[in-house]
This record gives sequence, C-alpha cells and structure tokens, in this order.
Amino acid sequence: MKVLAVKKDNKYLCEVGQIELEKFLNKYYGNLGRLSEGEEIDLGKGYDFMIDTKEALKKTSEFIESNKKIIKTMLDGITLLDDERSKG
Repeated sequence: MKVLAVKKDNKYLCEVGQIELEKFLNKYYGNLGRLSEGEEIDLGKGYDFMIDTKEALKKTSEFIESNKKIIKTMLDGITLLDDERSKG
C-alpha cells in the first residue's frame, strides 16, 4: 500500500493492490471480487482474523497438552488397527 495523501482528520488516501487486500482479509485467489468506486472495506477484519486464529491455536495447544494421554492411546490404537488391516 502506498500513502498518496494525508488528510487533516487522520484519514489517508492510499493506493493498494487487489492481491494485497485479498491477502490481508484472508480472501486470497480472487475471493474478494473486484471493488467499485466508493465501496468501503473494513481493514480491521484482517486483524480480527489474526486474533481469532491465534486464539484457536492457543485453545488447540491447551487441549492437546491436557489430553496427551488420551491422544497417545488413540494414536496407538489407530496404529494397531492399521497393522491388522495391512496383514489382512
């Protein structure tokens, strides 16, 4: 994004590319669609997505940590089933 002008009310006139917006809003590969003149986009959604992702990863990590024994047992069981299936 390139800042072209700064207005008195702390607003910016910027030049930003389609791909850059798509990446920031997690709508990559053309998922954002073409914008029309005067259309508004809340750039805060990119930050919100990042915060939601961090929280989900934290909760997943906590779940794995608190259930290590159960997860190990399940994985061992799956390994045994796979071994039995391959014997056939």
